[in-house]
Amino acid sequence: MIVEVVSVGTELLLGQIVNSNAATIAQRLAAAGLDAHHQVTVGDNLQRLVGAIADAAARADAVVLTGGMGPTPDDLTRDALCAFAGVGIVRDEAQSQRIRERVYHARGTVTASALRMADYPEGADPLPNSVGVALGAALEHDGVHLFALPGVPSEMVAMLDEQVMPRLAALAGEPAVLRSRLLSTVGLGESQVAEMLGDLNDSANPSVAYMLSDNRTRVRISAKASTEAAADAMIDEMESAVVARLGRHAVPGPAATA
Repeated sequence: MIVEVVSVGTELLLGQIVNSNAATIAQRLAAAGLDAHHQVTVGDNLQRLVGAIADAAARADAVVLTGGMGPTPDDLTRDALCAFAGVGIVRDEAQSQRIRERVYHARGTVTASALRMADYPEGADPLPNSVGVALGAALEHDGVHLFALPGVPSEMVAMLDEQVMPRLAALAGEPAVLRSRLLSTVGLGESQVAEMLGDLNDSANPSVAYMLSDNRTRVRISAKASTEAAADAMIDEMESAVVARLGRHAVPGPAATA
């Protein structure tokens, strides 16, 4: 199952905040054995956001959007989902009342725009927010499952773990895990390591890839299997082959696995 991540917010494009949400979603997807081939960041523009959703939906079985679910005019994810799916917007009156109570208690006044956080696309399932007031949404359109989550990290993580990951796991069917391990090398650049590994680069599962940090080349070995133990066994076998090829250039020591 392929899942694409769309991060929404001009502040991300301007570098005003770090996109920790995308990293968290990627980690959750990898842990669940779900493939994520693309990540997209798009600003607060309705036309571009609709286009980003359409492109993601054309490539993936499911799309997870984060951001743009707040109360202000530049929070456009709901509107973009409605435009993409050709549906209207509806309001959850129970959530609207919760917003009135919570916002009034905190600020003494409730604006009409605050109540937008109780809106969601018609035909979607509203996703409850256990740590905030902005609803999420789960919408199926033309066989693609779209999930819209708030951009506030604490709210996003809670909704992702409580609402979205269980739904994705059910859609994926067969359980799977994706495990990765980093093997350090010494005295070689990336291209040299890649050449020494030769045909191992052609392996799809487990796979090998390369990371350069602190002037040291690391080999990332990844495997997908039905259980962690099975994936680790596949990684063990590939690691043995990598170490045999690299010889003294492979750095012994505890492996970092995730």
